[in-house]
Amino acid sequence: MKHNTFKEKIPAILFGNGEIPKHPIVIKTLNRAKKIICLDGGVDKLIKIGYKPKYVLGDLDSINNDPDKYDCEVIKLPNQSKTDLEKGLNWCINNKISRVMLIGFSGLRDDHYMANLWTILHYANEIYCTFISDECKVLCINGIKKIKTTPGQTVSIIASIPDTMLRTKGLKHELSNELLSSPGNGISNIALKDEIEIQSDNWVWVFLRHL
Repeated sequence: MKHNTFKEKIPAILFGNGEIPKHPIVIKTLNRAKKIICLDGGVDKLIKIGYKPKYVLGDLDSINNDPDKYDCEVIKLPNQSKTDLEKGLNWCINNKISRVMLIGFSGLRDDHYMANLWTILHYANEIYCTFISDECKVLCINGIKKIKTTPGQTVSIIASIPDTMLRTKGLKHELSNELLSSPGNGISNIALKDEIEIQSDNWVWVFLRHL
């Protein structure tokens, strides 16, 4: 089975209309970004904290100004059967963008946050998403993956379906072909090295808490 390592290159950023980020790690990520794509009202929040988008996507029902007032390309995506995130990911896939980092998709509404986590799983075979909030970085993985960490960092693994089999290397409480039979079995582990390895037989979310 092929081993993949998640690298720290900054892909395109999708910026949502959720909580405005404040954590230094998230701000550093924005500072390094070469392409920021805003989803609907996220554009006003991005501009408020001093950044300029390359594109604005969405049905444009939550932006503060006329589309012509924004100094970027504004693309209307009117499909009301899809969330802004779904429309944004579809647009990225259609435009050959294979990796995105999601910022501004947590906080404010718990139902939106939960739906966004399921959305990145739904699209995981089509586009690689990294979800980053003021609390943590979230990856959605399946198979054998190596992930960069910091010793002492809290790592939580949550399975998308019951009885997911897991094996880990580099964590304080290692899992050796064990079933995550309870939703809380993989919560609050600790990284011991600067790289960990996780093997799962189905999709899991990995939460890497900022130090």
